Amino acid sequence: MKALLTPIAMLAVLVAVPALGGTIPPQQVLEFSPAPTGAGEWYYNGAGVLSFDQDIIINSGLSSNYDALVGARVYLPTFEVTGIPDSPYTLTPLGSSEIVIKSADNSVTYLTGTLGRGDLVTMGTVAGGFTQFQVDITNLFITHEGAALGSAALAILQNLQLPSLDFELSLQGGSGPGYYSFAQMLNDGYIGSGGFSGAMSVPEPTTVALLAFGGLALARKRRNK
Repeated sequence: MKALLTPIAMLAVLVAVPALGGTIPPQQVLEFSPAPTGAGEWYYNGAGVLSFDQDIIINSGLSSNYDALVGARVYLPTFEVTGIPDSPYTLTPLGSSEIVIKSADNSVTYLTGTLGRGDLVTMGTVAGGFTQFQVDITNLFITHEGAALGSAALAILQNLQLPSLDFELSLQGGSGPGYYSFAQMLNDGYIGSGGFSGAMSVPEPTTVALLAFGGLALARKRRNK
């Protein structure tokens, strides 16, 4: 049986190595989707408002389902959809623009950030939000509880010199009674809902104050075997 490195052991690698500069290439940090035991969906009200059933969980951290953040909950803003009728469509946070990650029982906050405007591109019954690879989430803040969690993904984010992330959404199920595409739903004012998934990524080569990132990547690779 192959030994698996625990998150605590992975962080021990980080602490044990001198903190020098290193560069992280563009990569996914977190992936999320509705909880498998829930009925998480996106909802469109037919009048320019896109919202989410807030039963959303982290599926992976740094492409590993062993990360300590897996199972934590993600809370997304409600969006106003503009550019109707016809594209280009734009998503703008409606009310609060804060994106939050909390513990599975909602008792502890691990991360907060501010989500900006993004595009919405439709293709048949699916749509992609925030498709431009750029800085979408700013003002990233890792709480004390998040830093102490033992998450490799949060450890990387905590050491970014530019605390920002790319954000992306994938929406499925854009068809229903009377309409056959996502664009038709938006343009003709139909109510709709469906499944979705999303991710947060490092948007460009980013310097971190960790020489130990190479050791962290090696540890993650071993865990995935």
